[in-house]
Amino acid sequence: MFALFCALICIYINIKILKLKFKKYRLKPLMLIFSNLLLILIYVLALRGPFKHVAINVQNYSFSQFEVLNDIMLNPLMAFAWAYKQFKEENQFSFIDTNKAKILEEELFPLFKTSTKNEIAKNAKPSVYINLMESFGLNLLEFSDKKHNFLGALDKHFKEDFVFTRFLSSANGTINSFAHLFFLSPFGNISTSSFQKQHLDFTPMQIYKKAGYKVIFIYAGNGSWQNIKNYLNILDIDEIIDENDLIKEYPKAAQTENGYGVADEFMYRKIYEILEKNPTNTLIISLSISNHPPYKIPTNELPILNDIPKALLDKLPYKKDKQENIIKAYIYANNEFGKFLSKVKQSSFKDNIIIAATGDHRVRDLSIDYNTQKALAFGVPFYLYIPKKLQNNIYYNKYRIGSHKDIFPTLYDLSLSEVKYLSLGGRNLLAKINDERLEFGFNEAVWIDKYGIYPKGSNKGYFYENNESLKDNNKDFKLDTYHKNFYENYKNLNYYQLAKRLKLTNE
Repeated sequence: MFALFCALICIYINIKILKLKFKKYRLKPLMLIFSNLLLILIYVLALRGPFKHVAINVQNYSFSQFEVLNDIMLNPLMAFAWAYKQFKEENQFSFIDTNKAKILEEELFPLFKTSTKNEIAKNAKPSVYINLMESFGLNLLEFSDKKHNFLGALDKHFKEDFVFTRFLSSANGTINSFAHLFFLSPFGNISTSSFQKQHLDFTPMQIYKKAGYKVIFIYAGNGSWQNIKNYLNILDIDEIIDENDLIKEYPKAAQTENGYGVADEFMYRKIYEILEKNPTNTLIISLSISNHPPYKIPTNELPILNDIPKALLDKLPYKKDKQENIIKAYIYANNEFGKFLSKVKQSSFKDNIIIAATGDHRVRDLSIDYNTQKALAFGVPFYLYIPKKLQNNIYYNKYRIGSHKDIFPTLYDLSLSEVKYLSLGGRNLLAKINDERLEFGFNEAVWIDKYGIYPKGSNKGYFYENNESLKDNNKDFKLDTYHKNFYENYKNLNYYQLAKRLKLTNE
């Protein structure tokens, strides 16, 4: 009804304009050119939205819970441009044949694994919450010390629980890491591609659903981002909550909207309420947004930072105000997650919930020193809270190397029992080593193992500064055939498994 009312108003205004009689003016050629250019600029702005605060783009064009309103707001030119760009990306999708894949599986690792038998988890059926945190990179966290706390309330939990810091994100963009982690897809734009309406097997969500879990996705941003809401519906997610829902439930959230989403604190508030009602048999996936430009955060109390390290400020080539906003947003995001964890640990369901968190990618505003940060620049922490009663045969080495590929294999062993899953070289980081081939971490820009660091496209490896860090000393060494070919072999095997799941292979 509202849309019909708006249409009638537009028709009425249009009729009135057409009936107006204007006095004729003769413009000089220069003025005519200037006027036309100005009109084109205004038209482009009307199509795309303002450039400082992008309101309409392929990642974020939804403003309503009613899909029909979101669809009619798109103009044909922009929609065609998005579709054409996507078409070109899909044409670059290529994969190896089955025989080559079998050879690579023998050389690298089998694609499928089965989680361990876990009677404790089988009986307890703990809820699992995994939080993908915007720009939660080690490249800023490395400056945290006794004098400078960049974790805020999260610092306490980093000291109490399991944390891995020799750990890489799978990619260097949010959607790419999200796709790797939750869809097991090296093709980051799968949710907006021609495959967007095709069900994808062996996702972590499907593994938990088959085990009897309810699956919920909650996002502090907009559900239209990368068509994520529609795609997750195709994958049979039980409930999807985005900023529109959070604003509806918590009206104060609207005051914190920054063009990309609402403040993280409202997301955590909702997650706590869900866990309180669903302490078992529930998988919650969340994606935070506050640590994202334009770094607009609530005026909550934050840990006081005096004398910020000059080395950190030197890596932020901006004016003082922006430097401080970047650092404050990082602290705010960590602090709110830490406050949430503290609340959970004091709750009645604290013994029934496993919580995991990691970053989607590095803090991209920080410059990279390639003499020492070939891996650290792409590092993110991996945090785990596991109640004592669910800690079964734990083997913990905080300096163990890993990446996003290892998160769900770890969670499967902790929360499920004997489930078959697609591993992509992942393994339980809290179990003893039983296959040295799996002791590696992989990012689109670099991969690592216990011997060294291997940047993409390089014919050399680089030694670590020490065996507790991701930093390197810029001293190189020659690669054997296995290490020289590993990056391409892993990538080929990864695209093969996706092609097979999308039924693109002739099997």
